[in-house]
Amino acid sequence: MRLRRLLLPGVVAAALLAPGPAGARHASPKPPRLARLTASDGLFPAFSPDVHDYVVRCASAPVRFTTSVAAGTTSLIDGRAAHTASVPLSPGRSATITGASPLGATVYHVRCLPPDFPQWTVTGHGTPGEWYIATPSLSLGASASSYAVVFDSNGVPVWWLRDPDGPPIDATLLPGRTPTIAYATWAAPAGAFQVRRLDGTLVRDIVSPDGAIDVHELQVASNGDDVFLVYAPKTDVDLTPYGGPADGTVLEGEIEETNAAGKLVWSWSTDGHVGLDESTRWLSSIVGTPVELVDGSEGFDFFHANAVSVDGGAMLLSLRQTDGVYAIDRATGDVLWKLGGTPTADSLTVVGDPDGAAPLGGQHDVRVLPDGTITLFDDGTFLGRPPRAVRYRIDPVARTATLLEQITDPTVTSSACCGSARRLANGDWLVSWGGDPVVGEYAPDGTPVFRLTFDGLFSYRVEPVAASGLTADELRAGMDALAAR
Repeated sequence: MRLRRLLLPGVVAAALLAPGPAGARHASPKPPRLARLTASDGLFPAFSPDVHDYVVRCASAPVRFTTSVAAGTTSLIDGRAAHTASVPLSPGRSATITGASPLGATVYHVRCLPPDFPQWTVTGHGTPGEWYIATPSLSLGASASSYAVVFDSNGVPVWWLRDPDGPPIDATLLPGRTPTIAYATWAAPAGAFQVRRLDGTLVRDIVSPDGAIDVHELQVASNGDDVFLVYAPKTDVDLTPYGGPADGTVLEGEIEETNAAGKLVWSWSTDGHVGLDESTRWLSSIVGTPVELVDGSEGFDFFHANAVSVDGGAMLLSLRQTDGVYAIDRATGDVLWKLGGTPTADSLTVVGDPDGAAPLGGQHDVRVLPDGTITLFDDGTFLGRPPRAVRYRIDPVARTATLLEQITDPTVTSSACCGSARRLANGDWLVSWGGDPVVGEYAPDGTPVFRLTFDGLFSYRVEPVAASGLTADELRAGMDALAAR
């Protein structure tokens, strides 16, 4: 970790600059660390010398810090040599607490949380160096929240952004040298994904050439194109065979791909490719609960596209209301295969899955891994079983989908919507349990190693980001800039 130059009192500075003992050059001793750190407003997590980021709620101001150190180490609180000191803090701002000696310095960062920041609890520890981007914004009976958050593997929110327009959803780190995070909000009047730097600066809005896009998904193709979903109304559809009106409006699911100039370069629609009868299991809720459109009219959400993944010459599309995942040939638009849902000529045979007769129930978050296998969050909605994270190997020649892994959490028994399942480089799983307040990391055998549990809220997805893609210094600098506004 790169350390900023410290402005220290003269005596301490001289000690730091003085040469160490003759043997120190060869022993390479570690820099000094604090032995203890407490805060008057309650430090989270409890202090550990190896944990460098903390938060406090700042119920009172200023915050009083108390430290203890080993002999030969100086304690500095916001740059002042002291074992006890009070620091004025406001939401977003941080204090630095340092242990310094002739061998170097170790810095700890304590940041003040806003009063309306979501409540959460933590058990265990995640993969060291991994970041977890979450939007604990959707309500489970409590008031919705307006935060996109980056948590570290200790469950500490190191960066956050509050959107005043409404609950953010599907926050994701975009590729590029300068870190940018994109997210949509439920209340966005223009139907756009906002792309912001970590300091909160708006870089651009991502919209469809035809107007609003859907909030469920944003992906970036290998060539830098944006890939997203659009719900397109198709009017005057005879829905009487399904218990609906003779002149109903169906919300077709569309995938659109736009280049850097915002020009549409590829698109595909469920219209003509996916039949309304593929939503048989969901018909009562589809017809019984029409969707209110922007113009005040009603539409029927037969497909509910919620995830797309770019797979070379194919696109994978998840349609919640058909319980199906579809592989689409980008050259021809044909459906190459279908996993789950009502059987069609394109359906794969499911192998090795105890739930193979109905492998998916309102699934989300389809993703393609580098080895060609696919992962999904299977909500299991209305199937009388708990949700699960699954991984399949697809054999398009043999027309099979073989279950390779599945993960469940004994504390999560059902899922009505939403969710994500990502397999980490070390084989662990990171799962947001769809409509449940739990985000967890699990060993390959399903053993829970880390859980974030939100109070009355859930995160639509959670995205893992390796340390190589985002640094603590970048996140801290972004928060400093946000707090200064």
